[in-house]
Amino acid sequence: MAGQQFARFTVVGGIGFAIDAGGLALFMTLGGDPYLMRLLSFALAVTATWLGNRHWTFRGHRPSGVLREYARYLGVQGTGAAVNYAVYACAVWLMSPGALNAVLALACGSAVALVVNYLAARRLVFGAPGPSRRARRATQSGASM
Repeated sequence: MAGQQFARFTVVGGIGFAIDAGGLALFMTLGGDPYLMRLLSFALAVTATWLGNRHWTFRGHRPSGVLREYARYLGVQGTGAAVNYAVYACAVWLMSPGALNAVLALACGSAVALVVNYLAARRLVFGAPGPSRRARRATQSGASM
C-alpha cells in the first residue's frame, strides 16, 4: 500500500512540478523576479497537489474536514517548501540568470523535498484510512435499528 501511495504521490508531485515550473517560466519571461515568482508558482502547485493527493493518492483517508485538511496540508508542506526553496535559492545563486536555470533549480529543490513532503502528508495530514461512505452508512443504518 505504501509503495503504491508513494508512486501516486510522485505522479501528483510531477503534475505539481509541471504547474510550478510552467508558472515560474511564464512569470520569469514576463520579467518577474525569480524569488518572488517562485512563491507565486508554488501557491498554484501546492493547491493542485493537495487536490490530487486528496482525491487519488490518499483517497479514503479523511481524518478531518476539508478546510482543516487543507490547512494541515499547507502547514506540513511548508516544511518541505522551506527545504525546497532553500535548495532552489542556492542553485539560483550558483547558476547564471534565466528562466531555464530557474526551472533547473526548481527541479533540484523538488527532488530534495519529495520524501519530506510525502512523509508529512501521509502521517500528519491524511492519517489512517477512514471507513468508506458505504461502511459508514451501513454502520449508521445498523445503529438505528
